Amino acid sequence: MSARAIPILIGATLLSTTVLAEPSGDAARGAQVYEAKMCNLCHTLGGEAGPMAELGGVLDQVGANRSTQWLRDYLLDPAGTLPGAQMPKTELTPQELADLVAYMSSLR
Repeated sequence: MSARAIPILIGATLLSTTVLAEPSGDAARGAQVYEAKMCNLCHTLGGEAGPMAELGGVLDQVGANRSTQWLRDYLLDPAGTLPGAQMPKTELTPQELADLVAYMSSLR
């Protein structure tokens, strides 16, 4: 994760604060996260259905149907983003999240 200093003017005082930038996502690493987190148990991708695929559904066109921001929000809080979602919250590092969003976005 890269950091950058941002000057902020408060009243007559100029402060500098460090803001952590979001990591860049990589779709190939995201595919590995998809496998490692066993997303394939509850989803169908490329015609391969997991044993509980009726819970998660098909992901083949998710990148064409959802924005990267929606995907990020959903992966962080499924039920908060889509009421009634059965997907549990998944523990992801910021890099894993960025990579998984990149991968999901590539599914078109």
